[in-house]
Amino acid sequence: MCSSECAELSYVSSLDQKSCLPCSLRNDTREVGASEYDEDSMMCTCRNPPKGLPTGNRIVSWKLVEIHDEATGLPIRNDCVRCPAGSAVITRNLYDDDREFFLSAGMRFVADPYSCSFCPDPHMYFDTDYNCVCIEGYLLTGEVSVGQQSCIEHLPSVSGSYSKIRFRDPVPAGRKSIDALDLTIDSVIFSHYYLKSASECEYYKGTSQGLQSCQALSNLCVINMCDEEAAACKELEIISQKRAGSSSSTLPWLYYQEAADNVNDDRSIGMRISLHPERNRTHKLSFKLVKYTLNGTFAGIEDLSNQLEYCSETKNILNEPIWLSFGNGYKNEYKCTINDLLETEMFFYDMFIVDESLESCNDASSISGFQCLYPVPILIRNLVEDRAFPNFNVHPLDEYNDKYVRRFFLVDNQSGKTQSGVELIRYAKRIALQTMIRSEESNKIYPPKLIIEYATILNVNRSPTDKVADLLTFVAEYTMDTSTFWATIQILSGFVIAFGLFIFGIRINNWLSRRRASTHHSRDAGSTSSLYFIVHSFAVAIHTLVVLGTPFAFIVCLYWFIFFKAQSEVFLMLPSNSIFYDAGNNYFLFELSCQVLFWCQTVYIAYIIIDQCRNSIIFLDWERPTRENCSVSMWRTVLVANEFNRMQSKRIISVEFSLLLVGFFMIGLNQYDNAAPQPNFDDSIHLEYNVALRFANSALIWALSWLVQVVWKTLIYERYITEPPALKFVDICTACNISVFILSDKNVCYYLHGKSPYLIADCSMNDLVEQMSKESKGTTIDRGLDGCKGCQIFDFFMTSAFNRQLSKIYSYAKPKHSKLTSSGEEQAGRISLAKTEMSAFLKSFITSCNDYIVREPLHSERILGLTPADIVTQSEQQKCILQPDVGKWFHNYNYASSTFLGIEMDLFLHDILTYNFADILFNDPSASIFATYAVHKIREFFRQWFGEINLSEKSMVDGRFIYT
Repeated sequence: MCSSECAELSYVSSLDQKSCLPCSLRNDTREVGASEYDEDSMMCTCRNPPKGLPTGNRIVSWKLVEIHDEATGLPIRNDCVRCPAGSAVITRNLYDDDREFFLSAGMRFVADPYSCSFCPDPHMYFDTDYNCVCIEGYLLTGEVSVGQQSCIEHLPSVSGSYSKIRFRDPVPAGRKSIDALDLTIDSVIFSHYYLKSASECEYYKGTSQGLQSCQALSNLCVINMCDEEAAACKELEIISQKRAGSSSSTLPWLYYQEAADNVNDDRSIGMRISLHPERNRTHKLSFKLVKYTLNGTFAGIEDLSNQLEYCSETKNILNEPIWLSFGNGYKNEYKCTINDLLETEMFFYDMFIVDESLESCNDASSISGFQCLYPVPILIRNLVEDRAFPNFNVHPLDEYNDKYVRRFFLVDNQSGKTQSGVELIRYAKRIALQTMIRSEESNKIYPPKLIIEYATILNVNRSPTDKVADLLTFVAEYTMDTSTFWATIQILSGFVIAFGLFIFGIRINNWLSRRRASTHHSRDAGSTSSLYFIVHSFAVAIHTLVVLGTPFAFIVCLYWFIFFKAQSEVFLMLPSNSIFYDAGNNYFLFELSCQVLFWCQTVYIAYIIIDQCRNSIIFLDWERPTRENCSVSMWRTVLVANEFNRMQSKRIISVEFSLLLVGFFMIGLNQYDNAAPQPNFDDSIHLEYNVALRFANSALIWALSWLVQVVWKTLIYERYITEPPALKFVDICTACNISVFILSDKNVCYYLHGKSPYLIADCSMNDLVEQMSKESKGTTIDRGLDGCKGCQIFDFFMTSAFNRQLSKIYSYAKPKHSKLTSSGEEQAGRISLAKTEMSAFLKSFITSCNDYIVREPLHSERILGLTPADIVTQSEQQKCILQPDVGKWFHNYNYASSTFLGIEMDLFLHDILTYNFADILFNDPSASIFATYAVHKIREFFRQWFGEINLSEKSMVDGRFIYT
């Protein structure tokens, strides 16, 4: 019925709102009392005492009770019943002005005349001021701002400075950091929980509440990074000593007492591992998380899935993570905001792995009863011991003194609370779950270990909640002990270094012998202590490093790529890629080596381009004036110069085709996933790829593209369709009746004998075709140089006299120390005269046959590239030596080393190293392809540009007639 209708009769509505009831008319002061009608509230009231001053006595109050007719069961009136001792009826007049509840001992009470309210602790009672107080002999503890207060009978052994918590950034042993965080605050959370949990745990009475308090005390110790000097950890140690020898375990297992090596080498897990589903084998690991709340309440057991990615988008995905499949490595980096951290519920976890080797593990009750669960050791890098951080390792060698624990948390958004609000948040910034196979039985594992590094955010209450707190990382990796492997690599590296020193010595000796053979060369750098010697030695050293280091690195990576990706049984796992180590990471040296190799090869390519662009190219025109023309046409020389100019930056392989093939495999066919740290070639979604597998994978595709092009060009295209560029250039020189001298900076000269067997080169097309037809029939003279039939390409070792004459002519054309600037016309005259003098000198040299000898190189000279001994120890009467060059790999010739054709392998290595360098930098095949192509075009541009300038200057052909 409506309350207003009942009020007209001074009645109140029944609780079920179906009838009007009178208040009691009796006046009994015993347990059952009379209620009276209150016209202001239009309700029955028991006239409970008002709020007074505290007296230390329990307040006496009554609650309303509907009395029902025994026969009909219908309500007939409201009577008052006395509340149990210590309890009270809460009425609205107890509310503060700004609240809709009454607060006492941290508990909110809502007005209800029909119920008796009790204080939050059984050892509390309502005083006459309606506030909860502890009974005599008990102490009130707890913070009203945090939660319900409680009463303790005894103070714990450690009861001083318990509310203080120290936040510190870990610092490696033996180091100091000025910027490292070191802040101590008064935490209301510790002030609230510590005394209760410590007291009830220390004076354990066999109740479940006592066990919960021990869990809470352990949680407080974990928040303190297990610092034995913290109050909670000190108290735990005291309790542990008191209960030493007790048959029953009432304290949580928090610390590992064993040394780190014993924990890591434990062989208690008996299950056998496989990479695929097999009978009596495990191919998917199963982990369990035992959860506790901050106050020690057991929150259940759950399967581990994505909980460790607590702030990632994957945390709510129900699908089984791919990293639970054995061998599948995983890495996820994600951002987290302050608001995300504040909203994350705080739990404490004990982690276990399910050992499926036990038959009882097939029973769900056995798993929940912990019979099949093996504890996972936790390595907290922020752990404090003796005011130091023993777990904050910077190198694997530092792990000998690691301290393992059993419990961890992901986000601590509670302990940083002070009276002014949340000031700090501590969170797991980097988490790594590492599983290692055994050395002697690769199908069994050591206990997995969880490694956590925490970070701290300051001034949370003054920061915007949508601000990105940090970049968080979760890694799951499967690895093995690689100490034997690295020992083998060190031995092999020693052999490679020794071989490299041998090669370096030979190359420097050859270069020095050539320099000594012509000390009067126009560009001689002087003695071996000169700057040029130092620069050249450095270039040779880094090139030797690249030539030997790149294949060595590729072979090492290929070993891991083949044996890891193709294994069907558990044989090996990849070296650990620890996110916590920099220089101590197994891949640090490899990544550093890749960068060093790239920059070394880049410097060497730049050196070679500069060296090539300093070569002297001389065109010797054999054409004679005719009766009709008293002068010889220049266009044949211009033609040869332009052909040589185009050949300077020409490559054997097409970089564009190589990059297209790499893109087709990497992006189109998803072969980039081959670098995923999983022991198969299945397509999967991965957030991280192994750097060694990436190098092997990409280098294989690059090698495939190179092999395809080389086979096509050498076996098909340049054999049946056209000629190799180096040989075609010689044919053009012969058709133009022009020989070419190429003088390199290392005093190595190449001579291309282009003297035509035809009567005349300045002729019509018909005449040229007719002369070529006669040559094919053998009715003309041989193309080769006199004394060497059929040989047109020579390695030319010059005498000092020959060098002096060339230097004299060049210095006349462009004097270096002229005090007055010559006019353009005068300079042109000098160049013309020098060109005529150069032509006359070289023609006389070649035709006389008295100043040089032609002989085949010795085997030692051919294999090691040695300078002929008689050139090194030459006298004034010594002759120049011409050694026929019959070509080498890929239809190439030595003279091509003055162009990109001769350094194809170096350019190919540079392409691979550029792609790998960009791949490490961007972790994206598209960006790596673009970067490689950009470097290729830059390299090509500078070689063409400077080469064209040099060609014009050294050949004395006007640059306006030279074009690409």
